[in-house]
Amino acid sequence: MFWKRGNNIFSTVAFRLALWYAVLLAVLSLAAFALVYLRLTSSLSRRLDEALISDAKEFEALYDNQGLEALKAEFQREAASGGVKRLFFQMFSPDLKVVAASDMSDWKGVGYPSATLESLSSGKELLQTITTPGQKHKVRVIYKNTTSGNIIEVGRTLKDNEVLMERYRETFGIGLLAVLVLGSIMGWFVASQAMSGVKRVTQTAVNIGSADLNRRVPMGNEGQEIHNLALAFNDMLERIQSLVTELKEVTNSIAHDLRSPITRIRGIAETTLTGEQRLDVYREMTSTVVEECDRLGGMINTMLEIAETQSGVVNLSTARIDMVRLVKDAYELFLPAAEDKRIILELGIQAEHLFVLGDVAKLQRVMANLLDNAINYTDSDGKVMVSVEGTQTHVKISMQDTGVGINEKDLNHVFERFYRADQSRSTPGIGLGLSLAQTTIEAHDGEITVKSSPGKGSIFTILLPRISTTN
Repeated sequence: MFWKRGNNIFSTVAFRLALWYAVLLAVLSLAAFALVYLRLTSSLSRRLDEALISDAKEFEALYDNQGLEALKAEFQREAASGGVKRLFFQMFSPDLKVVAASDMSDWKGVGYPSATLESLSSGKELLQTITTPGQKHKVRVIYKNTTSGNIIEVGRTLKDNEVLMERYRETFGIGLLAVLVLGSIMGWFVASQAMSGVKRVTQTAVNIGSADLNRRVPMGNEGQEIHNLALAFNDMLERIQSLVTELKEVTNSIAHDLRSPITRIRGIAETTLTGEQRLDVYREMTSTVVEECDRLGGMINTMLEIAETQSGVVNLSTARIDMVRLVKDAYELFLPAAEDKRIILELGIQAEHLFVLGDVAKLQRVMANLLDNAINYTDSDGKVMVSVEGTQTHVKISMQDTGVGINEKDLNHVFERFYRADQSRSTPGIGLGLSLAQTTIEAHDGEITVKSSPGKGSIFTILLPRISTTN
């Protein structure tokens, strides 16, 4: 079935590589065409403008030196030499009346911007591209205000330039088509050869099937890329196997730990329905159900967050974090709760700033979980001490309490999901806080450890990689 679904040539990687090769070739060719086209157009326009300016200056010098009759004769000679259908010359008096012109029989529709010319300063010139009635091609003209106050107009058709550019476009189009055809064939051949080894690895992967995740793709000698592909596929199988195991554990935990709250919700609902039907009773039932649902939702979200973090699915929103500031904020947040319980909450700081690279929201949650646990499991008149210090390579956060402590048999299990020691059964909680804390710290390349003595208290220590203040 796999191969039947994969036999469509248009869905193969080889076809896509060849297609992308052709597209890239087309884009690069178009970019080269555009660059050459723009440079050629600019060069032709610049050379034409230079010729127009040169002609206008020559006519001005001729008029100044030899007078109007000589200018008229020169207009006729130049027009006859270059072609009366290709260029024309005119000179206007200061009041914009024509005083000299070449043969204008083919340029009867040529006008002039009177308002612009009236404001044209002496010695200045104006270049424009215009369209004229009866002319298929555009015309480039120059108006030059001479020192005598007259205005010389020189115009040349853009036919030669436009024909040249049109031929260039046609030639490029034919060349592009040929390049795309030959390039696509070559791209298909190269891609097919490159993917031959992938097909062998794929066949091996298909033979593994979905039933036995313990099998792995054997290594071969098809080349470094194929070897890397096989390694990546085997790593993926390891990850899938880990995720499947994780999913089974989460499923078992959900089945075990959701049974009690669901049973309570059902019991409350049944009791309310079979009991006295009063509005206050229904309101109390609704409030209890909402609380239980919120509890269930929080537990499920925490379980999912733990699983996603452990599997590497979640990307941390890393930023430069001052752990001294973060711990101070957590201390100030939980100080009222500690005072309400008559617990002394102390803060010890060994440096003004200690920076790490991490996800501030997740690290805040870790600090909150640990402080909340320390206060909950410490009796009144007890003490909770929070300290932050730095080493050359790490930031060390310690939380020590004088609470009930943890039995030795429970120490190896405190970071497991849903694990609760006997002395914590009477304390509200679902047994996910420490598991989430460990998962988060390990995702930050850190470490969290615990030491405890029953009846004397516990010490939780976090080590996070330190970064310099200039990073």
